[in-house]
Amino acid sequence: MSEPTPIPKGILLLAFLVGLCGHATLAVLTDSQVPFSLFPLIALVLAARQLYQHYASEPMEGNTPACCVISFFIGIFGHSAFLRVQYPELGSNFVPLIIALLLAAWLSVKLGIMVGKQK
Repeated sequence: MSEPTPIPKGILLLAFLVGLCGHATLAVLTDSQVPFSLFPLIALVLAARQLYQHYASEPMEGNTPACCVISFFIGIFGHSAFLRVQYPELGSNFVPLIIALLLAAWLSVKLGIMVGKQK
């Protein structure tokens, strides 16, 4: 039985940052309660560029694409929950927080963190 290839943590962090910065940019541009800033847009461009360079230079094998998508959505829902804590007039943060936690649990199972020892 072949050993599964390990998933690089750097690409997961970049996918998380793209999701986080993407939601922050969208929130800055669409929500009137959130003050305008160029930093989310700059961070989004830099993180997306690094993610693309990593994608172009190294092959994505095994569960890496699925884990990247999960990490991307954790960034989106995590920032949504954080933003709703900062600005309560945007609504409750319960649903985005629960979705982010469920996705984090799913990612930890995919990475082998929450899997018990096998005999």
